[in-house]
Amino acid sequence: MAKLSNKDPASLLSQLIKIALVSLLVILSLAAASIYSVYSRHVISRAEMDAVRIGSALLALERGTLLAHSAEGSRIALDVEDFPQLDRRLRQFLKPFEIIKIKIFSYDGRIIYSTDPSIIGRIDAENSRLKKALAGEVDSRLEKKDEVIDLAEERKFDLDVVETYIPIRNDKGRVIGSFELYVDVTAARRDISSGVGMSMLLLALALIFVFACAFVLVRRGTNQLKAAQNILQTLATTDTLTSLLNRHQIFLRAEQEFARLGREREGGGTKKALGLLMLDVDYFKRHNDTYGHQAGDLILKEIADRLVRSLRRYDFVGRYGGEEFLAVLPGTGFLGTRGIAERIRERVEAEPVIIGGIEVPVTVSLGLACTTGEEESFADALKRADKGLYRAKSEGRNKVAWV
Repeated sequence: MAKLSNKDPASLLSQLIKIALVSLLVILSLAAASIYSVYSRHVISRAEMDAVRIGSALLALERGTLLAHSAEGSRIALDVEDFPQLDRRLRQFLKPFEIIKIKIFSYDGRIIYSTDPSIIGRIDAENSRLKKALAGEVDSRLEKKDEVIDLAEERKFDLDVVETYIPIRNDKGRVIGSFELYVDVTAARRDISSGVGMSMLLLALALIFVFACAFVLVRRGTNQLKAAQNILQTLATTDTLTSLLNRHQIFLRAEQEFARLGREREGGGTKKALGLLMLDVDYFKRHNDTYGHQAGDLILKEIADRLVRSLRRYDFVGRYGGEEFLAVLPGTGFLGTRGIAERIRERVEAEPVIIGGIEVPVTVSLGLACTTGEEESFADALKRADKGLYRAKSEGRNKVAWV
């Protein structure tokens, strides 16, 4: 039964919903990360291009101030006397742009100029990004800055900046130093976050719509599958004519009750009994020959209905075969089993079956047995009920008998 429950359509549908929710979260997470990464790279690329253009323009304007010429070629150098004028010009030049800080490095990694005067003169020899720039590569990276002093010497907090290292080359193309420009991209990053959020909302709505449509189709399919399984389950366990349990199922249920009775007996619990009734329709062949097989089917269905109405809700009954029925009465001793048998016999006898407008008297014979689990198997107890039925038939029918 456990294997069947794992394949239950409702369980499969529940698993599908969980998979869909997890898939939705994974897709949205991956999409958000991908879109954010693409936009971030775009922001870094644009900031790098702007920084390179600004660096080239700055070098062209200040070549005479920043470059010192010697027999070995040009190099980055800055006289102390030139610093105030250079600082003023650079701040004025960079004012229209989103530049919030600039550093100029000599080839040995020394900071010869910065809008932050406190770091001028430092050597940043272990800076791997500076080393790449001094090797001739442009290097850009997006960084989060908790606090930065901008060109107007004002403190700014919680900024997104693109730090770009740009090689400085002399007339012969040899790298002689590097710029480091801080480009403020906070506004662009906020736009990215807003754009990603809107994109994720639209994508989520689209995915929810797709999953909802798929859910409707799958649910319809699972409902149809469940209905088909119910039909198959009914066909596998139920007698199609009488709607009672079929022979296999009534045997299975009876053996389960017998096994439970045996476990309770071995466990030393309260002594309980199991009642069995074998029922046979009297003169059934005569009814068939007289009124036809359809009349016989009607009689069997009517007997089945009266059987169910005569039993308790926890009893169960099935069609044993042909015109024979088997009722299993859990927790019922001999007197109780005999009382139920007499009630069934009297109810059947009291109400004739109407066949084609004709009242046809019908009676049944019943054999009973009661067991407390002392037999070797359920079959042994069933044999006693069958012998009781044989005795009832041989003694004139319409009787309850036992051995």
